[in-house]
Amino acid sequence: MGQQLAASLAMAILVAILNTLPAYADETAPAATADLAAATEEARKAESTNAFAAAVADATKGPADIPLMAEATLKLPDGYLFVPPRQANRLMRAWGNSDGGDTFAGMIMPANSDEAWFITAYFQKEGYVKDEEAKNWDVDALLKNAQDGVEADNTDRAARGFPKIKVDGWIEKPGYDTKEHRLVYSIGLSGLDAKPGDETSVNYHTFALGREGYFALDLVTGSTTIEQYKARAGTVLAALDYDNGKRYGDFVAGTDRMAEYGIAALVGGLAAKKLGLLALGGLALVKFAKVIGIGAIALFAGAARFFRRRS
Repeated sequence: MGQQLAASLAMAILVAILNTLPAYADETAPAATADLAAATEEARKAESTNAFAAAVADATKGPADIPLMAEATLKLPDGYLFVPPRQANRLMRAWGNSDGGDTFAGMIMPANSDEAWFITAYFQKEGYVKDEEAKNWDVDALLKNAQDGVEADNTDRAARGFPKIKVDGWIEKPGYDTKEHRLVYSIGLSGLDAKPGDETSVNYHTFALGREGYFALDLVTGSTTIEQYKARAGTVLAALDYDNGKRYGDFVAGTDRMAEYGIAALVGGLAAKKLGLLALGGLALVKFAKVIGIGAIALFAGAARFFRRRS
């Protein structure tokens, strides 16, 4: 219970901060709709709290072997928690993100209450992704693709009542390990109304290519903490091991399904959808990180008392 409590303290504060975010209601709506808007906001707050409680209750603490999508095993290290897909999907929806559907493999959280990050895991079973493009790809063109993808996704975000975002540039340019078939890159995100000097959201993307598709493991944190926490993404990526017969090298040419795109698409158009998916969680986490720096002791003490009573 100790590790689950530690993670619950950090994530409970995140939920509290999320609950203070505006509902982005239509300001032109008649005054008569105010009660309905308030009720909707209260329902959203309640769902955030309940979804988080369910996620923590069903989390598995490391060390543990976690089967993922009948494709791989995540050897979850000590100090990490794994939330199964159903509970993790509910939590992501409560934070304003799209439903990951059958591709969502779960969520990884820190057991250390001082750490402000989370990782989502998806498996895209779209076939074998050719990696030759990684030898000489144009990183400027890849960044433009990501910007275009986020702009397109903003239409959906606005329709669902969430603020639009923009791509600020590379946090880490794409790097590909040809031996392990692992891809890493990171792009900075911020709201369209962000001011110079504001902390920005960071989505730190890692991919593990396999015979039938790929796992996308996305760490979300803030720009002031990315250097501190990006090693967590590397640890989780290294802990993922494809099952026998599912590895990239097990591919059988002429028999197995080929993906309709190469590895560059994971950095550009296709991966950009993940940026839009996780952007709200990232921006909310930035607010969480700022609060940690200002009043961590009081917040953690209050959260600790709350969860001890719950336990």
